[in-house]
Amino acid sequence: MASPSITVRVVRQPGTAPARPLPYCGQEYEVLKQQCQQRQRLFRDPFFDAVPSSLGYLELGPWATATRGLEWRRPQEICRSPKFIREGMSRTDVEQGQLGNCWFLAAAASLTLYPRLMQRVVPRGQSFAQGDYAGIFHFQFWQYGQWVDVVVDDRLPVKDRKLVFVRSHQRDEFWMPLLEKAYAKLNGSYEAMSGGYMNEAFVDFTGGVGESYPLKLPNPELFQTIRAALQTRSLMGAHIKITQQEDMEAQTPEGLVKGHAYSITGVRTLHLSGRELKLLRLRNPWGQTEWTGRWSDHSPLWESLDLQLQASLRVKKEDGEFWMQMADFLRYFDALEICSLTPDLLEEEEGRGWNVSSVQDRWSIGLTAGGCRSSGPYDSFWLNPQYHLRLRETEAPAQSLEPGCTLLVSLMQMDRRRSKRLGKDFLPIGFEILKMPQEVTVSRARLRQLRPYAATPGPAVKTWVGYLALQNAAARRAWLQSRRAEVWTAYVPMRDVTGRYKLPPGDYLLIPSTGYPLQESDFTLRIFTTTPHEFSEIDDEIRIESRPLQAIANEEAMERAVLAQAGLDKQIDAAGLQDNLNSYLANQSRLKLDGFGLELCQKLVQHCNCSQMGKLTLPEFKDLCSKIQAWEALFLEYDTDLSGTINIHEIPLVLDAAGFHLNRSLQEAITRRYCDRSLLIDFNNFLACMVQLEAIFRQCKEHDKASTGTISMTQEQWLELATLT
Repeated sequence: MASPSITVRVVRQPGTAPARPLPYCGQEYEVLKQQCQQRQRLFRDPFFDAVPSSLGYLELGPWATATRGLEWRRPQEICRSPKFIREGMSRTDVEQGQLGNCWFLAAAASLTLYPRLMQRVVPRGQSFAQGDYAGIFHFQFWQYGQWVDVVVDDRLPVKDRKLVFVRSHQRDEFWMPLLEKAYAKLNGSYEAMSGGYMNEAFVDFTGGVGESYPLKLPNPELFQTIRAALQTRSLMGAHIKITQQEDMEAQTPEGLVKGHAYSITGVRTLHLSGRELKLLRLRNPWGQTEWTGRWSDHSPLWESLDLQLQASLRVKKEDGEFWMQMADFLRYFDALEICSLTPDLLEEEEGRGWNVSSVQDRWSIGLTAGGCRSSGPYDSFWLNPQYHLRLRETEAPAQSLEPGCTLLVSLMQMDRRRSKRLGKDFLPIGFEILKMPQEVTVSRARLRQLRPYAATPGPAVKTWVGYLALQNAAARRAWLQSRRAEVWTAYVPMRDVTGRYKLPPGDYLLIPSTGYPLQESDFTLRIFTTTPHEFSEIDDEIRIESRPLQAIANEEAMERAVLAQAGLDKQIDAAGLQDNLNSYLANQSRLKLDGFGLELCQKLVQHCNCSQMGKLTLPEFKDLCSKIQAWEALFLEYDTDLSGTINIHEIPLVLDAAGFHLNRSLQEAITRRYCDRSLLIDFNNFLACMVQLEAIFRQCKEHDKASTGTISMTQEQWLELATLT
């Protein structure tokens, strides 16, 4: 009996992020604060307690020298009259302590220039005032498409009654140390914050998209880019790279700090003696140690300006802020980071022009963790998640002199900083964008098979796109092998990798990946375009193909053997099936197998016995044997090294050849169930997998009451049917 043909269409509703921030760890700030006030007790955070593990795991671990003598104290135990915010928040409130998180502090200093953005991160209405204070504070961060609200108690690490980590220039002000503690909680510990890039914090403060500019490459438009970024309230910072660890935070003769993150807080163009001078204003989050070159605080060049202009720009105090000529900035700094804000963070009129789509996905070992091209002993790049992007129209001439559409792609690996205590760090990640020719895209008639994503702004906006016509895994693999990318990124171990491109309208295939195969991580992929676009994940259609079965070899001899073991009802039980299959294995099969176990044979009987009486009829037995022979031939085709196993990354090709076309969620559930720790599948497990898939699609056929050959169900219904069968 041939397998029944059936197609399953999974109906998905594009999700929208909750309107209010999600309470991190399920902790509701107002509820907890009210409980503390009613009980007249100060809040103690059970999820980020005043214990060594909250500090760190290595350099700030329980036995580290840096943590000896450290205590946890509340602000009123550090100073007489603590204030949450004193005279407003400013960039001078941020002074780095004994933690290598200057990237975070520089980003926080830049954020203070934009009060409306800062109020999102540091909600209003918090204080140490009597009657309001309960030892609990809260802050909000953007995390992979969703704002989260993080509560902390106000017990802070101190030594000799002084804060160990960040502090304000005003020693009785505590919003910044508490913000730092909330971010440490979000990332697992204070030490997890050590080392990073400003754009990571910029994105977490705003939900914007970060870009990096190498400063040693010619870029005549860079000053204009910086000016425009400040005008659109983008956040910016720069740093000097280090070539060896000993150089970290070493000072140059000019007063700059290597490996250190500086905020860029202003620009100015001066005209002197017929020359145009371009100046940048930078800030060191240490609050001291400044540039000593041209246009520094004590530079004689200021005397060449008129007194009024000099007074408006020059500040002669050791506050970490200084002016620097653009030429010197390019000479001494190595990289510039800019975080552009998304429409929901800008005023309505400023937000126009960006069209945004976002999706969260995962690189799974053996399934979608394919690595980059030529990164392993076998070709697995085609296994990576793939997305279809359609750019519909060019920009208006007023928007750009160069024809095409501006495209920003932002790829973020998720929650890797929290894994640092386990010895894990950021994976090298990147992406490719390939042009899709017209012959591999299909008509709108296929659109209802897609998994759509809504393009923001507005949760009601739904865009549908075309689909890659290569439904066959082997064909898709061959197609990708023959194509080269239009654009691609380097693979770098950073949380965020972003690229800005100008591409003509058309269909594109976007493939994010890790630098090496078999590296597992969740990721968020965001698309920003200046013109409307359509964006969707490419996922295999769920269907089974009806295929005729070949006649069994030596059918008469097999029938006599079965009847000899069968009872009066001429049916065979699991033990009889085991004997017959093992006899076949010993005499005819080329499989490297010790034998068929009784448990497997019981499962075969259960799935293939239509009467559910625990035995197989002779036709049912013949049908099963025909399938086993076909599956054996397929297995041997992919067992190229004759090891008796096939690699898990070949399963999509094997299933495709067997007539089973699955979406990625079912492929992952199936392969995880039947592979071993080495990501290999032997024939016994392969056979069990095939039989389970037969049972799944048999149940799908039963749902097809109208015999149309197609059924629809929700994602939840599909997963319940597929995993419980």
